[in-house]
Amino acid sequence: MKLLTLCAALWIAALTASLAPPAQAAQSLTGRWAANPAACDGGFFAQPPLVVTSYAVRWQGDSCRIGRMYKAGEAVYIQALCWSADGERSVPVSLHPRGGKLSLTWDRTPRGELQRCH
Repeated sequence: MKLLTLCAALWIAALTASLAPPAQAAQSLTGRWAANPAACDGGFFAQPPLVVTSYAVRWQGDSCRIGRMYKAGEAVYIQALCWSADGERSVPVSLHPRGGKLSLTWDRTPRGELQRCH
C-alpha cells in the first residue's frame, strides 16, 4: 500500500511538471486553487480552495488520497479515495490547466475555473 502511494506521488510530480506551457514551466498543479481570490485567505466562502499535493486532493469537506491518475492531453484525471462526514467514497476528479487557470470537475460535476492562490 505504501509503495502504491509512493508511486502515485512520483507519478503526479512527473505529470504536473510537464503540464505547464514553456513560459510557465516552473508552475505545477500542486498548491491551492480558488474561484474567488479572497477564499485563499481561509475565510468562509461557498467554494473553499482546492488543495492539490503530490499524493492527495482536498475540497469542500472531502479529504482524498489519490488512488489512480492519468494524463490525456493537458488534462489530469484522478480517481480519489475520499473521506468526509458522509463516509468514505471514490470520487473522479479532473483538472484542466488553461492560461494560468485550472478548470475543475469534481465527482463528474463541472465546478468552474480556479486561479492559483498566492
